[in-house]
Amino acid sequence: MMQKIKKLPLFRKVLLFSFLITFLVAVSTAGISFILHSKLLEDQIEERVEGLSSLWSTTINTEDIFSVKEFQDLDNPALGRLVKNVSLINERNAAFVEAYILDPEIHENSSFYVLAASKHYNDLGLENMSYYKGGEEFTKTFKTVINEDRASSTGVYKDQYGTWITAFSPIKDERGNVIALLGVDAEASFVGADEKKITAILIYSFLIITIIVYFLLSWGLKKVIEPINEIIYGINEVSSGNFNVRLQIEEFSDLKKLAERFNMMTRQLSILFDRLSATSQQLGPPPKRQDPMQWEAALDEMENIFQKTKFQQELQRAEKMNAIGQLAASVAHEIRNPMTVVKGFLQIFLAKESMSDEERMYIKLMIEEMNRAETIINDYLSLAKPDLKQIEQVDGAELASKVVDLMNSYAMMSKNIDMAIHISEPIMVRGNKSELNQVLINILKNGIEAMKEGGKLTLTLKEEGDYGVFIISDTGIGMSEEALKRLGTAFYSLKEKGTGIGLMVCYQIIERMKGKIEVESKEGEGTTFRIYVPLFSAKEQE
Repeated sequence: MMQKIKKLPLFRKVLLFSFLITFLVAVSTAGISFILHSKLLEDQIEERVEGLSSLWSTTINTEDIFSVKEFQDLDNPALGRLVKNVSLINERNAAFVEAYILDPEIHENSSFYVLAASKHYNDLGLENMSYYKGGEEFTKTFKTVINEDRASSTGVYKDQYGTWITAFSPIKDERGNVIALLGVDAEASFVGADEKKITAILIYSFLIITIIVYFLLSWGLKKVIEPINEIIYGINEVSSGNFNVRLQIEEFSDLKKLAERFNMMTRQLSILFDRLSATSQQLGPPPKRQDPMQWEAALDEMENIFQKTKFQQELQRAEKMNAIGQLAASVAHEIRNPMTVVKGFLQIFLAKESMSDEERMYIKLMIEEMNRAETIINDYLSLAKPDLKQIEQVDGAELASKVVDLMNSYAMMSKNIDMAIHISEPIMVRGNKSELNQVLINILKNGIEAMKEGGKLTLTLKEEGDYGVFIISDTGIGMSEEALKRLGTAFYSLKEKGTGIGLMVCYQIIERMKGKIEVESKEGEGTTFRIYVPLFSAKEQE
């Protein structure tokens, strides 16, 4: 049932729930009205018979009651006077009111001794000086009157004579003792008939109201749902690729604002897709499509743009590397030979003994700068190399240990830096030993130079999937996100005298080995380089 309701259209769902709520409210209201009416009618009858019993109890002659109790004679004149008095209650008030006088004691099996009853009750079979079998409601009210010494009435009950509401009022002697009870019965059969009549009226009224409410709800909900249907139509159009759809909602301020936002969104999407199409055409002729405005087509256009952009970036990078390579070759041929000559003469001057200490210091500085220039030229020449050197099986653990031993003295001499190495097992990688050695030394050297106030430098080697991973972590100054993005590009360096070529060469070497370099860094906390080099497989060993 719930599944069927969930599958209903929005209009049907709202109509169904609105109708159910209205139905519950109407039924609850009718039920409460019915109960209140019945209670009010019963209260009115009870109040009437209580008043009659209280009033007429004062007119009963107590001497006649004593006489009837004493002689127990049906021909006793006192009995006739009592019968006449209780019959007057019926004659003076209404035909549905009857009366009788009861002995104040309750006999066995809830039997009550009737001293005198009205003539109509005598005709019905309730005789004078006889016993009457009372029900639970009758007995309960009788006891209440005896115990509390006040008039009280029953609710609606039935006996062999009909349906009644009975009120009892105590009859007292001169000393205030209760010698009898006056019972006044009001016929209550019309209460049930009245309830049936009211029930029928409520049912007919409810049916009419239900029909009216159904049509009113249907009409009202259609007016309310109409803007929502308009919005749903617009969403369907947009999902099918029509960005020229515009919603027209004049009423309902909240939905009108939503429609305005929707129209603004479709305009922006239309502009976006136009620009997307124009960009795709600028990058090259797009693939043939039946409907270029479909979402799938738009995603294809975006993927096409990304691929072309990536291709252009790779092309630009290749052109840049080619330019750097040509520059490196030119520098090597035009500058390296003169520098070698100059360096040679400087070394000759340094060997002379007639020089002062100050002159010797200057020549040493010139030679050191010539060495640094030669290192830069070698980095350029590395970029200009078209192919990787011979690929071989490299023991990563042995290589890492040797590099750490080599750099450990440099770290201790230059700054207060502790170096640590973590290698759990031998790991064979596929690459070029000398160039991989160059990469590790370069990155370790950068880590040492980043820890100006000292710190800890760690080299870890482990396997991850198909790669052997060299993890180099320092506790230096770290890098910003912007610096991380530019890391490895030509001529970008964080060092005062750096050229950026060294790290770029590292990236290029690892890429030629079919590996990759990942960097994580946070300013003030340090940097971690993860160098992935492919493992040397068993097939290659064979």
